[in-house]
Amino acid sequence: MLEAILSRAWRTMPISALLLLLPVSIVVANSQGAPATPLPADGQWWKGVIEVPGRPLLFSIEFRPGSENQKPLAFINIPIQGAKDLPLENVVYSDQSLGFAIPAPANAVFKLQRSNAGVASGTMEQHGMTFSVSMEITTKEGTGDLLPPRPQTPVPPFPYEAKDVHYVNTADNTNLAGTLTIPSGSGKHPAVLLISGSGAQDRDETIFGHKLFFVLADHLTRRGIAVLRVDDRGVGGSSGSTMNSTSEDLAGDVAAGMDFLKKQSEVDGKRIALLGHSEGGVIAPLVASRGANVACIVSMAGSVLPGDKLLNAQLEAALRAAGSREDWIEEHSRIHRRLLSLVTSDSSEDSIRASLRELITHELSASGTAPEQGKVDALVDQQYRFVASPWMRWFLKHDPRASWAKVTCPSLVLIGSLDFQVPPRENLAALKDTMLKTSNRDVTSVELQGLNHLFQTARTGLLQEYQSIEETIAPQALARISDWLCEQLDVKTSSAGLAE
Repeated sequence: MLEAILSRAWRTMPISALLLLLPVSIVVANSQGAPATPLPADGQWWKGVIEVPGRPLLFSIEFRPGSENQKPLAFINIPIQGAKDLPLENVVYSDQSLGFAIPAPANAVFKLQRSNAGVASGTMEQHGMTFSVSMEITTKEGTGDLLPPRPQTPVPPFPYEAKDVHYVNTADNTNLAGTLTIPSGSGKHPAVLLISGSGAQDRDETIFGHKLFFVLADHLTRRGIAVLRVDDRGVGGSSGSTMNSTSEDLAGDVAAGMDFLKKQSEVDGKRIALLGHSEGGVIAPLVASRGANVACIVSMAGSVLPGDKLLNAQLEAALRAAGSREDWIEEHSRIHRRLLSLVTSDSSEDSIRASLRELITHELSASGTAPEQGKVDALVDQQYRFVASPWMRWFLKHDPRASWAKVTCPSLVLIGSLDFQVPPRENLAALKDTMLKTSNRDVTSVELQGLNHLFQTARTGLLQEYQSIEETIAPQALARISDWLCEQLDVKTSSAGLAE
């Protein structure tokens, strides 16, 4: 299964790889019969690790005393996934063992025994696989090392103004909140509006602790370009729902953002660019194709292939990179193509559910264990809600080539050579073929060597590297983007003061 089937995030991996990465897929069993142990009045923090091969998953648990004669409360944090204070059920805290659970449809079971007052260890079982787990008591401050360092995240003081802003997409009265950074110096500045990838993203497009848009905004503002970055629908200060919206709705949000920028006294309304990452790289040409007076656009890993073809390409690339057998890949891809065909043709719920069941069963069979019916049922329910969502149906049917054929402004299209979510060869070829049929010759496409979907310097490009790489965006990508934008937007300031 693909990321787009499993999560609105941009992540792309088969089910067997993703189950251990999704917050909702962690269930921890309680220990029956263990005597309760009083918790400190101010609660207690633990941190732990699940030893998933090649990508240990770090987490923390906060235990809090319950009300009189009630079990303790517990909350889990998984920073690598952006999961914060998720409530747990069936909480047991004793001298001998620990227990807690996240509700279904999760299907992972933890069994932990305490060897002394501050340490617990055991195993986690999920879909026939077993992994070692260990936990130790810490402090709230001690949970701050669950993520590798992110040295590119900007820190104040900043040599520019940053202010919180709000505006409305009047098409459906969605309130949008963001941050506008304005270069120092008087006069009107060119501006860039950042468009995030799929999923409910915050204004910094925080992914695995990396704040891609914060780094980009800081870099570009230091170069003399105002930058607007915005919370997606249903995130932070923005209203609405990402899942119940389509990319068409999000394009309306972008148009509203451009209107807002044109009204700002510090912004030159004739020099506004769009920069989109992943799905944002699909929305940018969609908006530009409608004559929105876009000065230029940058697409970072934006797909050019139609949605259904992209997901098929993603699947095969990810499975081959994971070392799956070719015969297994062929069969899995066949089932997957049929599922997407049913969704795009608006087939019945029963037929889509039957295809989902076949795909999930085939995926789970890779573990060598017959999947339990209850687990399959839960996954079918979970994934049907996603594949039948307005966003997914629109995405699968949309052909970005139609937008690109109408784009007349200068454009820069970047894809990393190690991008398994937007495979560079197929997508850049589709862009070239499309633009040859138009009069727009001011389109530059570049395959950046050694970079992944997040534009990090990577070894394999696979998802499990994203969290362990300290770099947020490779310097070569930042330089390519800012140099091109400064040229297109006629920015006169030099980069001498640019922070390294």
